[in-house]
Amino acid sequence: MASLHRMASQLQKQKLEAGKLKKRGEREFLKAQSIAKKSTSGLASLQRRIESSREQLGGVSSVLTQRLAQQESIQRLIAAAEVRLNHEKEAKEQTEQELEYSTSEEEKQHAQDRLRTISDRINEIIEELKQRNKMTKKVIYAIEDYQKSKSRISTKIQNQTRSKPTLQKLIKKSKKTTSRLAKQVASKTRQEQSVKQNLTKINKKLVELGKKRKKRSSKGVSKKKKIKAKIKSKKKKLKAKAKKKIKTKRKTSKKIRRKNKKKTKKAKQKKRSKSRRRK
Repeated sequence: MASLHRMASQLQKQKLEAGKLKKRGEREFLKAQSIAKKSTSGLASLQRRIESSREQLGGVSSVLTQRLAQQESIQRLIAAAEVRLNHEKEAKEQTEQELEYSTSEEEKQHAQDRLRTISDRINEIIEELKQRNKMTKKVIYAIEDYQKSKSRISTKIQNQTRSKPTLQKLIKKSKKTTSRLAKQVASKTRQEQSVKQNLTKINKKLVELGKKRKKRSSKGVSKKKKIKAKIKSKKKKLKAKAKKKIKTKRKTSKKIRRKNKKKTKKAKQKKRSKSRRRK
């Protein structure tokens, strides 16, 4: 019985210890699982961000290409306008010389008309060059902005791409940790169940032994009660007999006294009668 109690207390301690280890393992498992989920979702989010950044980079690159092509086109137009301007200036100089050396009024008038036409064309070309130069500045500023944006997005993609392997390693590590902890938790759960079963068996045995003990003690108590009852009944009987004896003694003593009294009375009466006769 004492050994069973010791075993029960030991198993109870083992049960508590196994429960603690199981709970600790479950907490670590949930923590690792949470890290794995966060890492997985973080990797998926990172992949989406990389794809979005690449799309932005593609859009910026496309616009930048368009702006560069626009710049080249404007530069070609400026170059062509400068060539035309030089031609017109040359034509103007030639017309001015013709006007200077003209002899007739008709030649002068004709030269003056040509000179005005050439001057108008020169002014138009100069205005065109101003507009083209303004547009070139705007395009250059736009190109610089798109180049900066392209560089920023490219750097962002590089940084995101660098952090991708770290997340992948973390996912692998957390998955391995989760698998290992899941096995540990399962092992601790089996251990706890085994201890519980053994403890239940021992507790049943202790209950059975306790019941048997109670039966034995109840039998012993009933025997004692019976013995006591017998002793009491014997005492009662002895008391009753003693009382009867006392009563019978008292009766007999009373009878003897009565007889004695009667005898003494008769003896007195005889003496009296004798004394009377003598007289």
